[in-house]
Amino acid sequence: MPSVGLRPVGAQVGEATWSFRCAGGSRSEWSWVAGPPDPRNLQPVRETKSGRLSRNIPVQAMSTTTGGWLFLESGLEHELATWLDHQRDVTWLVGQPVLLRWEDGTKHIPDVLSAHRDGSVTIWDVRAPEERDDTFMVMSTRTQAACAKVGWRYELFGGLDPVASLNLRWIASARRAPEWVMPAKAILQGVLTDGDGTVGDVIAADDDRGFLTSAMWHLVWSGEIEMDLNAPWDQRSRLAWATDAART
Repeated sequence: MPSVGLRPVGAQVGEATWSFRCAGGSRSEWSWVAGPPDPRNLQPVRETKSGRLSRNIPVQAMSTTTGGWLFLESGLEHELATWLDHQRDVTWLVGQPVLLRWEDGTKHIPDVLSAHRDGSVTIWDVRAPEERDDTFMVMSTRTQAACAKVGWRYELFGGLDPVASLNLRWIASARRAPEWVMPAKAILQGVLTDGDGTVGDVIAADDDRGFLTSAMWHLVWSGEIEMDLNAPWDQRSRLAWATDAART
């Protein structure tokens, strides 16, 4: 049963109010009459910090999506933010994006907001499955209902599979575009004939300087070259040029 004092979502707790912190301003309640806020104007509603007895570990992560820093509260949040940073349809990210408050006094700050190329917005809560107690699940249910009310999506993230997690860390190290990426990309177009090939094909075509290989890993990170993130990678791993347009 849920913890005493935290009732499930419903008429008895009222609708949630949303408080955002927009660029250059302080946190304030948002009126949805004129529509949603612009995600690019949002800043974290609280400072990420921890004390001697805190369970959270603040994380400051660089985002290629925003070109700036994301302020997060755990390694699991960092994994989600890195995975979202890798997604080609994600156009913006914000950590600690909003304060939700219900009429019974309950408050909740979700972990991450992601904006997408189709105009949709997703609010994320991060918690390992084995740590989702009744209190958390009631809060999650309330947050999901609040998001549905304003036309936003809501998702839970519990971590990637170990193989995907390791692969993501590997390509994240190549997130910065090398200076030679454009000429290398032109050569890779010939190496990956008919639109696909293998990691071994690229390594075989490379010289001792490793320009092609480093460019390949960056293009995998950016999504221009596709690989199966959930499969172990070796020289036999398949590569294919993405068919959709590059993120803008």
